Amino acid sequence: MKVRDLEWWIVGIVGFIAFTLSIKGFNILFTEAGVERNYIDLAFQAIKTFGMEFTDGFKSPLPWQLEVSRWLSPAVMLYIAGKTILFLIRREFKSSLIKFKKNHIIITALNQKSRHLITDLLANGETVVVVAAIEDPRKLDIVEKEGAIIVEGDILSDKFLKNIAAHKAKYMVFIENDDEKNISTAISVYNFIVKCEKNKKQTLYTHVGDDLKLNELKELNFFEELTEQNKLNLNCEIRIFSAHERASRILFLKYSPDVFTKINSPKDQQINIAIIGSKTLAQSMIIRFARLGHYANLKKMKITLFHDGKDIASKLERNFKNINDLIELETINEDLELFDADKFETIHKNHPFTSTYILCEDDSLSSAILNKLTKVETEKELDVILTLINPDGILSKRYIASKIDSINLHKFNIIEESFTQDALISEKLDELAKIIHNDYLSGLKTLNPDKSSHKPWKLLALDFKNQNREQADHIFVKLRALGYGAENYSEIIFTDEQVELLSEMEHNRWWANMALSGWKNGAKRDDKKKIHTDLIPYEQLPEETKQYDRDAVLNIPKLLEKMER
Repeated sequence: MKVRDLEWWIVGIVGFIAFTLSIKGFNILFTEAGVERNYIDLAFQAIKTFGMEFTDGFKSPLPWQLEVSRWLSPAVMLYIAGKTILFLIRREFKSSLIKFKKNHIIITALNQKSRHLITDLLANGETVVVVAAIEDPRKLDIVEKEGAIIVEGDILSDKFLKNIAAHKAKYMVFIENDDEKNISTAISVYNFIVKCEKNKKQTLYTHVGDDLKLNELKELNFFEELTEQNKLNLNCEIRIFSAHERASRILFLKYSPDVFTKINSPKDQQINIAIIGSKTLAQSMIIRFARLGHYANLKKMKITLFHDGKDIASKLERNFKNINDLIELETINEDLELFDADKFETIHKNHPFTSTYILCEDDSLSSAILNKLTKVETEKELDVILTLINPDGILSKRYIASKIDSINLHKFNIIEESFTQDALISEKLDELAKIIHNDYLSGLKTLNPDKSSHKPWKLLALDFKNQNREQADHIFVKLRALGYGAENYSEIIFTDEQVELLSEMEHNRWWANMALSGWKNGAKRDDKKKIHTDLIPYEQLPEETKQYDRDAVLNIPKLLEKMER
């Protein structure tokens, strides 16, 4: 425990000692003077010493208890008064100094997501300024106690942006719960920074929470325009990120169904999973499986979705018209507060779930559903991935069991995994994706500046970044298909038969990416109309096209070797 945490305990103890010494000293003083006083009078006289008042008619030398207390008592009061004044002006004083700061990080919201990010940034030695409403002027927020500075103001005002030295900040993070507000604010701040003409690299991290909203913006070519805008000013970049997209990506990497059930050949069973949830994370996870759920069994995976309210399936079909060609989606619409474990058990007995994902984005609801799942009778152990929101909740911090009855429990905290310096700013998750893209660029004879895919990673459009990310993430699916674990990647050797299987898996993954991006098969390629000649089964491809997939597979050991350096 820090001394600062004990500060007021120490002040209270010192004050009590001063008060006790005063009573003792006055008792001795009045007794020697022949004056009778009861203990109420003595206590009153002791209280007066805190205000530097002393009984007239008595001079030094006094009893030592009184000599100590008449200096100690006002010292305690002066300390308390000084701390109070400093507390009242602390925000104003710190806020007035922000304009002189540089290389700080500005965060434009104070919510559960941002609080965890702020704490992590402060722990890594960063200076953090938070633009948010101050809930109680009389109390310091927790992040202020940790070292952050909270300031109120209009983030769209150039004057306010100058006062918080936005043009000198290292990063800015727009993380309000309103996606459109985040985007519009980021663009406004971007324009301010460009006007300042500072020769300093800055990144504006902009949160868009809804994957369907991301897809709509992509269809409107918004991200292409954003990339072109970034190219005009190489020292400032608007970088879009999605917590749910990032969480679903990490979930897939850690808890893909083939992690629990080995899928090594086309003879293996169909993967069948259950997803329980009705919000954005459940949607993101379904999209993730549609993009990357292409395993060595070469079969469409089946997803049974337990949800309530809006029909997620129809929303997904409207936004991703080909999604049903990639996954077999069955929906069960019911009130999740009244989750029917008997129905789950019946479905599970008829077609056992490879794994179950609780994606409710509500910790209390998730806990209730988990409790019901523990009552489900099953012949084999059931792997359950429990996603949580609150990093400080009981299930996150206190509940450490990894096995409950027939359930193998795997906990995943969305905020802890997604809102950290490593996840957001260091981009460790993209390490292999960057290696893949750089390897692609190094293999080109000449770089065509007019070709979108020929740009360095920083200037690469979001669509191309995601293509590299998906290729990188699917590498681990391929390796698991051959029985390789994280500890023996250096031993990779492919047989011709394995190369052909992995190549077909790679083609299916690429095909899914193209289909979900709106591409269709056609006799003649037309990039503007999104028509491609290779959106057909692997066995129908010409040999030279198959070789692209084989080359991608054979290149895996080299890519992993670069990642380990």
